[in-house]
Amino acid sequence: MRLGSISLRNLRIRLVATVLTTTSIVVATALYAGILTMAEQTERRYKGSIGGYQAVVGPKDASQLELVLNTIFNVGEAPGRLPLSVCTELRSGKLLGRRSQVRYAVPQARGDSVSRFNFPVVATLDEMFTKYEWNKAPLPFAAGAPFAHSYDDLLQLANQLAAHETARRTGATEVPPRPLIRPEWRQCVVGSRVARALELSLGSKITPVHGKMGEFGYHEHPEAACAVVGILAPTNSPLDTTIFLPLGLHYLIDGHEAGVFLVQIPPGKNPDDAKHLPVDAARLALTAVLVDPKDHFGARILRMEYADKEAQVAWPQDVVPKFLKQIGNAADALAVIAWLVLLVAAVSITVAIYNTMNERRREIAIMRSLGARRAQILGIVVGEAALISALGAVLGVVLCHGAAFACRALVEDLTGVYLDWTAVAWWELWLVLGVTAIGAVAGLLPAIKGSRTEVADNLSLNY
Repeated sequence: MRLGSISLRNLRIRLVATVLTTTSIVVATALYAGILTMAEQTERRYKGSIGGYQAVVGPKDASQLELVLNTIFNVGEAPGRLPLSVCTELRSGKLLGRRSQVRYAVPQARGDSVSRFNFPVVATLDEMFTKYEWNKAPLPFAAGAPFAHSYDDLLQLANQLAAHETARRTGATEVPPRPLIRPEWRQCVVGSRVARALELSLGSKITPVHGKMGEFGYHEHPEAACAVVGILAPTNSPLDTTIFLPLGLHYLIDGHEAGVFLVQIPPGKNPDDAKHLPVDAARLALTAVLVDPKDHFGARILRMEYADKEAQVAWPQDVVPKFLKQIGNAADALAVIAWLVLLVAAVSITVAIYNTMNERRREIAIMRSLGARRAQILGIVVGEAALISALGAVLGVVLCHGAAFACRALVEDLTGVYLDWTAVAWWELWLVLGVTAIGAVAGLLPAIKGSRTEVADNLSLNY
């Protein structure tokens, strides 16, 4: 009989102990594989989401990490506002050096969301679908097409709103009418996961809400209900959970009037008097501007040029790796815990097999009397430990993929990371081999004890 067959027979005889020990290996391996999978796919998602543009221009007082996380990854609240004049300056290029010219500068305004999933609503231009690039190509559509809302439309609206607000605030005798929402602005483009979670199709209606469901100040904006005209193809990025609508619609939503313009308070004036001061169309409030400089070092040059202005330039290629390093440190700490659990499981293998040695002295003595060498006895016991570990490691990796499949929607809701449960990495093979090796080493002590069993002393029935 081969040594492997003998090891399997011994494991079947002690089925309960085998199952319990294997379970501990399964849990430890699944925990370790789950940590690595989550860290790896989180890093892939974050690094893969910073393509398409090199810089994010945002408010001066915000942290760069906060600005990048909110603008690119839809994390947290908008850290502040900056004036439209910054975007106009970037687009014109007249006030900047040659090496800081940009291919595009796409403005954004945030603050609303949709549904219990709190999918963020991003007000922007149609340039998000024509000039912005994902994997060196415009954003792909699974169905429909983008809405139409140009920068000229935005400037025209800013002038009309400024004229209305200035006349109203200063008490002019004739107040120009407040612009109305155009029918072509009642349109939106949604990400693939938004469409899937809310069961949306072309023509479906969605209604933005102020704030987030369950929080103070939450209320719907029925006047801003818009039809879905486009559904983006899956990108496995924050774009999948985003709803895009025209900036013109955002500024005309009821309740947004107080934050439409940034008003500069003259020295000596009471901040409470801001509501009576005139406004400037160039001070229309944005939350961020996505920028793609023409020069390879354009982002760094822009950062220096805006050092003394009321905006700042964040470089995602610099901010995101630092952020991921912090995540990596946490993942490393969790991985250490997983390895400790694995070591405890290995100790349980040692204890479980060692405790059977007394019961198996007669069996081993008989094998020795039939010609089995000490090395063969050693191999049988070590083989048992290795088989338990290998089986547990394989089942642990399978459990990890099964858990990723079962929890992918929940994880995406909580973290924004989509778990690809079908992705198989080379490290999984090395993990199985490593756990098997650890188990084999754990079986050495009971194997040595078993191989030293004396034949003469243990063949008697009365021992």
